[in-house]
Amino acid sequence: MPSSLPLLVLDPVRRARESAHAALVELAARTWRRSWHRVYAECLLYFCAGYVLYGMSFNGTNGDRAAVLAGLSFVVAYVVPLVRLVAFFLSHSDDF
Repeated sequence: MPSSLPLLVLDPVRRARESAHAALVELAARTWRRSWHRVYAECLLYFCAGYVLYGMSFNGTNGDRAAVLAGLSFVVAYVVPLVRLVAFFLSHSDDF
């Protein structure tokens, strides 16, 4: 004969405490995901800006200016996003 009692009964205080903890964990995950998307978008913008600078280096007739723009485009497109990603992961290293 099946009984109508539940298998596990939790008191309301413990249920409220665990619900609050689960809500905090979900909020922390949502915050981390939002900040990761922001950093990823920043890196994409740096990458695109670097390629715009690289394209600008072909328009000039001055060789020194073109060399400076090409070097700057390398730094903006590759070095800045790499440093930004490393800084992000080091600042959030305790989260994962």
